[in-house]
Amino acid sequence: MAKVAAVATGLAMATSMLALAPIAHAQTLTDAQVNAIISLLQSFGADATTVANVQASLTGGTPVSTGGTTTGACSVGTANLTIGSSGAAVTCLQQTLIAGGYSIPAGATGYFGAQTRSAVAAWQAAKGITPAVGYFGSISRAAFVGTSTGGGTTPTTPGTTPITGNGLKVSLAADSPNNVALVQGQAIGSIAKFTFANPTATEIKVTNLAFKRIGVSNDATIANVYLHNGATRLTDSAGVSNTAFNFNDSTGLFTVPAGQTYTVTVLADIAASTSGQQVGAQLTSVTSTGTLDSSVALPISGYTQTVSAATLATVDFNTSTTPAENTALTPGNDITVWQNTVTIGTRAVTLKSFQLQNIGSIANTDVTNLRLYVDGVQTGTAASLGSNNIVAWDLSANPLRLETGGRVVKVVGDVVGGSSLTFKFSLRRGSDAQMVDTDLNQPVLATAASSAFSARQGGVQTIASGTVSVTKANTSPSSNVSLNASNVKWATFEMRAAGEDVKVDNLNVQADTTADHGLDNGKVFLNGVQVGSTKDLTDNADVNFTFGSSFILKAGAVAIVDIYADAKTTTGASFANGDTAQITLSTGVDNGTGVVSLSNPDVPGSDVLGNSITISSSTITLTKSSGYGNQTMLAGAQSARMGSFTLSTGSTEGVNVNTITVTLSTAEAATVTDLTLFEESSSGVKGAQIGTAKPTASDSNGFSVNFTIPASGTKVIGVYANIKSGSNIGPWAANIDGSGTGATTGSSVTFGSSSASTATLQTITLGTADLTTAVGVSPDNANVIAGASLVKVGSFRFTSPQSSAFTVDKIAVKVPANAATSITSVTLRYPNASGVSTDSEAVLALSSGAVQTHATATFTGLSFYIPANTSKNLDVYVSLATVASGATSGTAITAVLDADEGYRETDSSGTAGTTLALADLDSSATSGKGTMYVRKSIPTLSSVALDSTSLVAGTDQVLGRVKVTADAAGDIDWGSIVFTVNKTSAVSLGATTTVALWRGSNQVAGTFATTTGSLVSADVDSCDNLTTCSLHFRPTTVETIEAGTSRTYELRGTVDGLASGSSVNVSIANPQTSATTTAAFAVTKGTQGLSGVPSFVWSDWSDADHAADATATAAADWMTDYLVKTLPLTIGNRSVAFSS
Repeated sequence: MAKVAAVATGLAMATSMLALAPIAHAQTLTDAQVNAIISLLQSFGADATTVANVQASLTGGTPVSTGGTTTGACSVGTANLTIGSSGAAVTCLQQTLIAGGYSIPAGATGYFGAQTRSAVAAWQAAKGITPAVGYFGSISRAAFVGTSTGGGTTPTTPGTTPITGNGLKVSLAADSPNNVALVQGQAIGSIAKFTFANPTATEIKVTNLAFKRIGVSNDATIANVYLHNGATRLTDSAGVSNTAFNFNDSTGLFTVPAGQTYTVTVLADIAASTSGQQVGAQLTSVTSTGTLDSSVALPISGYTQTVSAATLATVDFNTSTTPAENTALTPGNDITVWQNTVTIGTRAVTLKSFQLQNIGSIANTDVTNLRLYVDGVQTGTAASLGSNNIVAWDLSANPLRLETGGRVVKVVGDVVGGSSLTFKFSLRRGSDAQMVDTDLNQPVLATAASSAFSARQGGVQTIASGTVSVTKANTSPSSNVSLNASNVKWATFEMRAAGEDVKVDNLNVQADTTADHGLDNGKVFLNGVQVGSTKDLTDNADVNFTFGSSFILKAGAVAIVDIYADAKTTTGASFANGDTAQITLSTGVDNGTGVVSLSNPDVPGSDVLGNSITISSSTITLTKSSGYGNQTMLAGAQSARMGSFTLSTGSTEGVNVNTITVTLSTAEAATVTDLTLFEESSSGVKGAQIGTAKPTASDSNGFSVNFTIPASGTKVIGVYANIKSGSNIGPWAANIDGSGTGATTGSSVTFGSSSASTATLQTITLGTADLTTAVGVSPDNANVIAGASLVKVGSFRFTSPQSSAFTVDKIAVKVPANAATSITSVTLRYPNASGVSTDSEAVLALSSGAVQTHATATFTGLSFYIPANTSKNLDVYVSLATVASGATSGTAITAVLDADEGYRETDSSGTAGTTLALADLDSSATSGKGTMYVRKSIPTLSSVALDSTSLVAGTDQVLGRVKVTADAAGDIDWGSIVFTVNKTSAVSLGATTTVALWRGSNQVAGTFATTTGSLVSADVDSCDNLTTCSLHFRPTTVETIEAGTSRTYELRGTVDGLASGSSVNVSIANPQTSATTTAAFAVTKGTQGLSGVPSFVWSDWSDADHAADATATAAADWMTDYLVKTLPLTIGNRSVAFSS
């Protein structure tokens, strides 16, 4: 409250000082008066926004909104903020914290560093947020709502509005810096941004801008002021005098295109020892080639920025800058035009922009493809010289981090023109290399040789006279050429002039051919157009082509030179198949002329050879398709694929195929009808028919065809036919041959047996097909709940041969007769011909006869499909009746596929079979699989973690903990449990009277016995001096677990005899390997304490005579540990640590 009162007092005093100068005319105050008022406000602790608003009013600007009691126009967003975060959300957070009195010396930089983390932690502590560690997450964001930013964010000067109006519009840019913390001694701190909008149809050049320094500061605070557009510096530095500074260029500081906007930034180097001062810029005057829009009201004030004190990184350029002076620079690519080593100190910086200025006489297009490298790695994209002789790289979207130490900065380019002219690239200002401190997020004022920065530039480069490079092009032909082909391209060369345009007066061309025959009708083409006359190319001497003024190479451009000729000798005769030819551009002698220097370079400077090319006749070859092997097929198969082959042409020319002949033996021809050729894809997919089908096959089956295979092309062709029913078993293979003509030359070609190439196709063996069956991977034996649906019992594997697919439409499934009343239906699950899983359901019928051995579910109308050469599963499921509806607990259910009754399969030729296998297939054929036991309910045992794994001596020590859960289907009882103990022999667990089983806080009444005693010998020490033993517990009254609930039990004992490394492990075993056939208590009664008894005896309450008496023998619904989940089970493991 004291601070608020002080500020109010200060404002009152400031108002009284303005009594002689109403606010409407406050701009008439002197700077001394304005500064005095501002100083008074600051002395009373007024916040930065209040000071800025008063100052704006005093200097003719417009105050900004204070944001009220909320975060105002700024937002901390929805993302979590921490070390390394940056952006508008961080700026908002920093502004709010600073306004609340929390210290961030660097100010609202938009970067979340250590200072911001400390301020956030202090704010969190004040708000009672824990932990107060400086991480700004969801809890902090919720508490942040309603916190005042203490500073405005919405300027009242014209913002970004649609480009409409009657003249040039000027406004403070929406992203103009606002109360940013600058650093004393930094470079090009951002002071203000202004947007110029041109609503007219004509570009407007801005020729003069006048500004006024605002804020509590001195002129010397911003001694060097610049205008930038993005990363590009538009002006040299301006000085400040009596708060004023301006920029002037009669040709235009910048141009605002018609209908577009242009934003300029006012940047300034901040003088040292200026901490605490405030700087800003006010635009007072605009001069342009257009008129200002009537809506523009000058002056337009930006916000003020506060100068803070901090230690910046250092950036120091080396004394030496290369390249050194060169009076005869040979034009070429990748020439270093500027290089210097810059030393980074204190901490890393990020390079956000870099620009050089050319000082020389070259045109902007004479040095191109300028690239910036740092430590040998290119950064940014290639750039070009602008009309102002400046090349700039804006890296702000992806700044390059420069670690401390020496960093080599280099610019390379292609010198393509400028013969006899000069260039020298210069880093004119330290701020032209904008390197930003990674901690303080402000540009560093660079130095040179540890002193104030001066321009870094190499020596003058004078470009020598033009040169011409000649190379064989990567696209120069290398494929074979057809005999007698006309107008063939034999070689391609690339020519590139550098330094200046070069006129090529003539070229020497030679053709090196087999037997010195030369080539007929040679021609030279420049960029696709013939230059010079047509001449034969001789072998033993150069042929000179002259061009007059038609062959001019443009500096920096790649020209394509092609050499054409006919594939004939100079006399017009044919070459022999396999002859070769190679073109040479021979060394020139003063045959080029520099357009500027009139120098005479040699074009080329040495012989340049094309590729050696083979002259060959047309070729086509036949091969069996590699993706289709020998096959076995059934008699009666329709549209059978009897073979597949590939036709391939050579690289010389394509082939028009006109005839294909399929040759068969007499016996082979007699087995098929409708012999047809089809196109095929490379993967064997059948396509369009070729030629006319042969309804009746003969020994020689000729097909008239008409298709073209291009040079180096292929076509796959399949031979199809219907195989007659009853055809003889044995091999079948077609022979292929054919002919065609060269697509270019018209020469005749043959393939197949007539040309001695591979002609015999795949061997097709005609035979029978058998479907094989076997028991698959059936599910493990398990207890299942009566009333359950679709319980999987068995899985059976059906495998078809390569020669045929099969469809099974009938199957008989048998189950044991005593299981029939427990099963309501049987379901088969299998894939149909579309691969879709399909279910078919049937009911059981008991077998006939005096002794009923099984019940059968007979399925008809099935669509079980097994594709050729594939295996598919047939799974058998049963749905169970409830006990109340007739199911019998303990019933064992298996599934058997009947081998020779109720079965039918059909192969792809339509032949049916009625035998599934030599013997029935039983789901339980593999031990431990394929048998399901019906239960009214089932228990599940699980371990519960002990409170401690450390073993200590004493009474009532918990040795193991087990949870018993009853299925939701019904209650279960248990009447006996055996704990297996493995321990260090010296460890004692107390007498059997002290070993106890607890349920929660209640001890379960009952009796323990061990494998060393009996229930009547109650004083025997349990497991004394043994490493392995059994503790057998039988409760006085059986324990009942209600349906869907659990009970947890603890085994406790009196532990003694401990030493370092002592241990006790308790588990419940699973000794039973089969289901009991009589009541479990009848088996175990009187034998507790002896080895081999069941580890867990339980009841599912399925017997109507069920008795909850541990001595009862009448009830037959008591079962053993067989198939109880999840036995065997470890329920406790405690030990004494070894002494170190």
